[in-house]
Amino acid sequence: MSEAPLSVTELTARIKQMLEHGFTHLRVSGEVSRLTRPSSGHMYFTIKDQHAAISAVIWRSTAARLTTRPEEGEEFIFSGHLSVYEPRGSYQLVVTRVEAAGAGQLAAEFERRKQEFAKRGWFDPAGKQQPPAIPSHIGIVTSATAAAFEDVKKVLATRPGWLKLTHAPCLVQGNQAAGSIARAINSLSHMSRPPDVILLVRGGGSIEDLWCFNDEQVVKAIVDCPIPIISGIGHEIDVTLADFAADIRAATPSNAVEAGCPSRDELRERLPRIAAMASLMDQHMLRHRREVSLLMQRRQHSWERYSDARHHACDQLLAQLQHHARDTTGNMRRQLRQTEKQLARMEPRQRLRLQRRLAAAADTRLQAVMYLIQQQQRRRLHHWQEQLSSETAALVIQPEHALLHISQRLQRMSGAVIGQRREAGHSARHDLGIRAGKHIESMRQRLALLTGQLHALGPHQVLKRGYSLSYTAGGALITRASRLQPGDAMQVRFQDGVATTEVQSVSQEKT
Repeated sequence: MSEAPLSVTELTARIKQMLEHGFTHLRVSGEVSRLTRPSSGHMYFTIKDQHAAISAVIWRSTAARLTTRPEEGEEFIFSGHLSVYEPRGSYQLVVTRVEAAGAGQLAAEFERRKQEFAKRGWFDPAGKQQPPAIPSHIGIVTSATAAAFEDVKKVLATRPGWLKLTHAPCLVQGNQAAGSIARAINSLSHMSRPPDVILLVRGGGSIEDLWCFNDEQVVKAIVDCPIPIISGIGHEIDVTLADFAADIRAATPSNAVEAGCPSRDELRERLPRIAAMASLMDQHMLRHRREVSLLMQRRQHSWERYSDARHHACDQLLAQLQHHARDTTGNMRRQLRQTEKQLARMEPRQRLRLQRRLAAAADTRLQAVMYLIQQQQRRRLHHWQEQLSSETAALVIQPEHALLHISQRLQRMSGAVIGQRREAGHSARHDLGIRAGKHIESMRQRLALLTGQLHALGPHQVLKRGYSLSYTAGGALITRASRLQPGDAMQVRFQDGVATTEVQSVSQEKT
């Protein structure tokens, strides 16, 4: 049997779910065509290449935040997700970001290289070198025809006349520029008298123009160079990987010169300032010496006062300790003399003989008392056994009254045994108490055995075994059939209740 066909709505819903869940993060490159901007503020267009096209939309809220807007006929990289418009059954790319095709690829490559070089430690601040405050020799790495070189020379004209300059010409743009820059840096570092600092400069340009300064050869040459390097590449907003690797980054080529060497005017201002600072330093040193001397005197006086106070405190503590020792020794001597007097009045052998006589007399009395107690307990136990035998026999006739009477009798017996045990425990010594306890424990075990037998013969236990008890209408227990007449009412008691019945007939058996 074939499956039920899908409706168009159901099929479109399934397609929408698959597309929107399967294509949530996309980056698509292509040319913009059929761009429209209706009054709603949304932007509708088509992204196409040589073989295919796809509809796209940028919502008004996203379009207001874009830094790069799509233009008709130009190629861009679009980021977004797929969305299905169910009424028409069409799908489109909802764009959330727009990048220029070339700039986007270069920016991605820039970030990749930046992370890779950072992992190698090429940008580590701990490896940066500090250039000298006043260099005597400066090396310049740039193109001889570059405008940046002219700017550098103008600024260097304001620096000291004894400053030596060495220019290492190189290419600063194009495919061969990276190798040329690296060779220029190496040539300066291998001079017999290398410069104190190197200026790596170039004028502004696009990211493509400055791409050679992101090359691995250039970055590695900067990192390996033993001479501090100051970079001044492009304008202030331009940042290259060479700037991250350089020891100091300047915003422009002119700023690189200013960071590498102070001007003549700055040096003139520093000279009198250095003399003034030396005089001020001498004054501060003199004042600090005086303060240190005063502090040393105060410390000495404080130490002397502290030492004197410690000596006085130690003397007082020693005197108190000696006084306390004398008092303690006197008290102990008096106590020792009193103890000696008490011991002198006591002769150990005599007291030992007296204690033995007293112990023997007490043992004799205790044995007599225990013998009398045992005789009384035997008579009582015999009496209780006879009563239990007679009352057990009456249990069948009057089970409830007999059981109550026997339980009360057992409680009195248990109380009497416990009372006698307490009486014997108070009057007997340890060894006789043990023997009395064993006898009482034997009686208690026998009492528990009789109690268990009595419980087994109780009416409730008999009823649990399947028997029943019959009573007259007046509540008297029926033990013989001869006491019944046809028509008499009677009650039959079972384990879980009572049934009322009437006698139909009576037949007696001959015994």
